[in-house]
Amino acid sequence: MGNLVKLTKYTAVDTITQMTTRASVLGGISLDKYSIAIDSGNPLEVGFGFRKDLESFFKLPVKYLFLTHAHSDHRGGMDAFKDAVLLLSKKCKENMPKSTKFGGRTLKTFEDKFVLEEGELSIEFFHVAGHSLGSSVAYIPNDRVLYSGDLFFTEPINYGLPFLGFYQNNPRKTGNPEECLAAFQKFKSMKIDFIVPGHGEVVNNPQQYLDEQIEFFKSLKEFIISEIREGKTIDEIEIPRIGQIEKAYRIIASKSQKSRDLKFMETMLNWIKKSFYEHYKTT
Repeated sequence: MGNLVKLTKYTAVDTITQMTTRASVLGGISLDKYSIAIDSGNPLEVGFGFRKDLESFFKLPVKYLFLTHAHSDHRGGMDAFKDAVLLLSKKCKENMPKSTKFGGRTLKTFEDKFVLEEGELSIEFFHVAGHSLGSSVAYIPNDRVLYSGDLFFTEPINYGLPFLGFYQNNPRKTGNPEECLAAFQKFKSMKIDFIVPGHGEVVNNPQQYLDEQIEFFKSLKEFIISEIREGKTIDEIEIPRIGQIEKAYRIIASKSQKSRDLKFMETMLNWIKKSFYEHYKTT
């Protein structure tokens, strides 16, 4: 039945497709009469395959396609769901490339939060930004599952480092660390048993994981602000080996092609540094 596996009573997840195609982690939620697709993957063929798997898995038609954000690896297959309601935040829609075509499809946009209810089951969708201007999440209180999109990259993808390279299309901006922190703190107050990331393995120790992410972002924030106050330029700042960065170095040390992996990680770290520096240089 494809690559989908049952996560909880109402939810399913597919991490296999993204491991083999570099598309996003895909997920689904079942209600009584219909299902909800979480992101579409990329390219279009992945979207068609995902839809087929999802409807076969739940034995329900897809009524909604929820896009966590506007990046192509999450929306590239959305035309496989043309007859479904496209659910996304207003900021996600605004952040779409100008070439994006919505045709005559039905769109449901929300400013801060949208709740779907059916019987005793409710699905909460809310906008948090951070990784992307339009980043939003889906939360199922009954099952304590959070579909987080690219707010989280878990190992082995990106060595678990956050991806903060593309926050906004026009003008181009890097991620917003303060919005990420606010989102993490919000998640801490919620009852969550599983976090389904945008890329990587499902998190089954969410409270510990969130504590680690909060500590990492806070430590890096404190360091960058201190460097800025000392009058250092972005080129003079060297990111410290703390938290997930130190873990990433250890992961790379165990690999055979270390130079290639180090080069890739350097790109990740430069985006992280730029996002923190650009955000906090005026504080």
